[in-house]
Amino acid sequence: MLSSTQTLSFSSARVSPMAEADVADVLAIERRCNSHPWSERNFRDALASGYLCLIAREAGVPCGFAVGRMLLDEAELLLIAVLPEIRRQGVATLLWNELALRLYASGARRIHLEVRQSNTGAQRFYAMRGFTIEGIRGGYYPSGTQDSRREDALLMQVALHSASAHAGDAAKE
Repeated sequence: MLSSTQTLSFSSARVSPMAEADVADVLAIERRCNSHPWSERNFRDALASGYLCLIAREAGVPCGFAVGRMLLDEAELLLIAVLPEIRRQGVATLLWNELALRLYASGARRIHLEVRQSNTGAQRFYAMRGFTIEGIRGGYYPSGTQDSRREDALLMQVALHSASAHAGDAAKE
């Protein structure tokens, strides 16, 4: 149930495969969303390696992206990001749904990811899609602060047939 301060809406964004020409726009989104963003080369390498790279556009303007890769009959969600000013409008859900469908069609039956232990919003998003915590990877992420401490990652996974059962859930991120 939504609190009096939350709104629920669904984005009219469109999701399509990312192209080389989209890298600058995706990089700008990545830099706004992540304390340790991927580089331009990381995105170009992902495209060249055949990773599943998707971009969301709202009224033609890039507003989010997702990157996943196949690992035999499993997949890994590497990144999903949405511009901060349009979060909780369904863009992440659109990206997740398209990613899950395409990965399933490619033969993946399970998807894995790592998420910062402090990123409770992302953890809720994934849990709503059936992901469960399967472990912890200690010291996986660089700290977002000036000190040298590292942050643990939660290892989460979901069977893609289960993910499809959650595909129609209300968008909250």
